[in-house]
Amino acid sequence: MKHKISPLAKPLFGIVTLAATSVLMSCFDSKIQSSDIPEITQSIFIVPEHFAGEPYNRYAPSDVYYVNINEKIRLWAIYSVNGDFIPTDQSIELYNTHKWTIDNKESSASSVYYSFDKAGVHRVSFETVDHLGDTLRSYADIYVNTPTTISLQSPSNGFNQVNGKNKDGLELAWNIYGIDNWETTSCTVYASYYFDEVWLMPLGETDCNSSVILNGELDPEKNEEGKIIDHSTENTTIYWGVRAITQNELGHIEQSFSEVFHFSTTLRNYGNAIVEVPVVNQYGQYPEKSKLKVAFISAAGDTLSKNSDVSTNSIIRKTFPPQSNVTILVCDTVLTEYGCNSMTIDLAPSTKTRTDTLYLQDKIRPNMVPTSTEFPKNKDIKFFVLDNGSGVNASKFIVIMNEDTLKTSFDDYTLSIPNTCKSECNLSIYAEDYARNKAPDVYWKIKVYSDETSITGPYSKLGGH
Repeated sequence: MKHKISPLAKPLFGIVTLAATSVLMSCFDSKIQSSDIPEITQSIFIVPEHFAGEPYNRYAPSDVYYVNINEKIRLWAIYSVNGDFIPTDQSIELYNTHKWTIDNKESSASSVYYSFDKAGVHRVSFETVDHLGDTLRSYADIYVNTPTTISLQSPSNGFNQVNGKNKDGLELAWNIYGIDNWETTSCTVYASYYFDEVWLMPLGETDCNSSVILNGELDPEKNEEGKIIDHSTENTTIYWGVRAITQNELGHIEQSFSEVFHFSTTLRNYGNAIVEVPVVNQYGQYPEKSKLKVAFISAAGDTLSKNSDVSTNSIIRKTFPPQSNVTILVCDTVLTEYGCNSMTIDLAPSTKTRTDTLYLQDKIRPNMVPTSTEFPKNKDIKFFVLDNGSGVNASKFIVIMNEDTLKTSFDDYTLSIPNTCKSECNLSIYAEDYARNKAPDVYWKIKVYSDETSITGPYSKLGGH
């Protein structure tokens, strides 16, 4: 917004009172017209934080600006003379003082950087006092947007008791937050049988403050390969989400997306429940070495099913009568550092439940021990480094002897270290497994004699020896 400043006399006139001005004008009215007095105005420019240069070369002055919470902007005051903008570094001769007032904070700079941490309309003012003592003010309204969020409500995420025939239709409902009173919005609902294709499959546009009814049969007759689907053993999962398009009064558009929910249809069987449990040894480098034992246990403590010799990185599939509080227990019987893990689930009639992945985690540190306490003087020092879980990560070895880092080799669980010690040395070995468990922080003492080397330890680095 532009405002006029009280005219400044050219150097010929100096600063004079109104009476003196009228005398001069009467004496020289044949030579000096009112148009000879320069018209000085000020304007507010609001630009992105990283803009460089003079703002009028790229932007227009504005008294309205839209910004997001915590988005930093630059507010810039520019003067003009007779309609021509004056570069910032040349405008100081046009005023005595000037200042910004933003959220009750003041600044005397020509431009200020600012971000707003509260949504709503923030009025910004820029005030100038000219050389005649007159004051002028310019204002801008900064509309700080509330972030738009969409929360899907129903069906709840993972709900698996939807009737695939869907004779009465299925309501898809959500809540939307952050629509400011200067914004308009519309929503589009998306749904797909495949998670990766959700945002490619719009169902249609609707009012953001309403729900929609999904009509039509939900169970497809055939799969991607064209084969008939047996809905007594296979259910259908549908993924869905909502996108909101928000537009402000200047026509600027923003879009927001919900997370993706999914729901599943019931099985067309006699009421039994199918459960699928993915099991994984986390960070496992040797899945072929694992052998898992799996047990399904009822709420009463009875064993419903037991399996041995199950491979890791697989899916365990079972069918049971519907019931609540079924415990699934999985243990690794070979790579014992992975231990066991469990979860408890409810099995509703005619449902197929795919549980979250049940991860077995190696939480045991790798261990090490010298292959011998004595070595020939000119031979490598050797340690067994063992980890009966995710395995030793050979790339993480750091071996330090008396502050010198040594180059090592690791093969067949054996770490070979060149013997650079001349008399007595402290040896530190840093190691970890693929699960990022670090070996104990200890050190070993090396002593070199005339024809052999001895190793003692380990010793705590905190307590010393």
